Order: sequence, then C-alpha cells, then structure tokens
Amino acid sequence: MLISVTLRVKGDLLDPKGITAILNVVPHVSMYKGETRISSSKREIVSKFGLWEWYSDDASNTLTIDDHIKRLKSTFQHAYDLLPNLPNVDNAWVDICIVDSEGEGGDSSVSFLLSKESTVILGNIGLSIEFTIYRSIPEDE
Repeated sequence: MLISVTLRVKGDLLDPKGITAILNVVPHVSMYKGETRISSSKREIVSKFGLWEWYSDDASNTLTIDDHIKRLKSTFQHAYDLLPNLPNVDNAWVDICIVDSEGEGGDSSVSFLLSKESTVILGNIGLSIEFTIYRSIPEDE
C-alpha cells in the first residue's frame, strides 16, 4: 500500500512565496495563477489557480499512515493557528492518499486504521481532511 499525506493550499490570488514566508516551510510544489510549466509530455500547461503544496516524502514506501501524520505534525505544529486563516486562500486542506495495488482479486475494499494520536493531530490542524483512495487492479484480472 502506498500512502502520502499532503497539505494543499490554493487560491486565485494566492501568493505562494508569501505562504512560505508565513509558514516558514518550503513547499514541494508552488505556482501562481497563470504561471506556465512544461508537462512530462512536453505540453505547456497554464495554472488555473495559485497552489502551495507540502507532502510527506517516503521514497522507500515504508511509512505507515501514522508515520506520515507525525511528519505533518512535526513540520506544521508551530503554524496550526495560522493554517485556517492564510491570506488569499480559497481552500486549504490535508489530503491523505492511499493506493492499494496488493488487494486480493475481486476485493474492492481498502481499509486503514488511524491511531488515536493521529486523529488528535488531524483535529488540531484545523483544516478539512480529504481521503483519496485508489485500488489498482492487477492487469491479469
């Protein structure tokens, strides 16, 4: 199971550099509305909104959901009071994404358990929580 936890901040008038200065955290992704970038397929993409994202990095794919949430806490605990009131933000939330590629054939459910500590951490952040869950079906099904 692959797990990621991402703090996303977006808004039409969002100033990503300003968000970085307020939170004192460097994002993994940031862009202004109207900024252009080149996709992996070499297409030019224009951002439809401003974006600031930080995610819990796990190149080894060994961290549990609780490990990722503890990283979120250690990175943003100093700024919990700031997160719900950032300037020019249309939406800010935490996305917990789980990709299950190991499910049994025909099994369409994906489950995870949040510890009491993780539940408290997420509540203290003061933002909405989005759970994004994918189950990739093996090609031989």
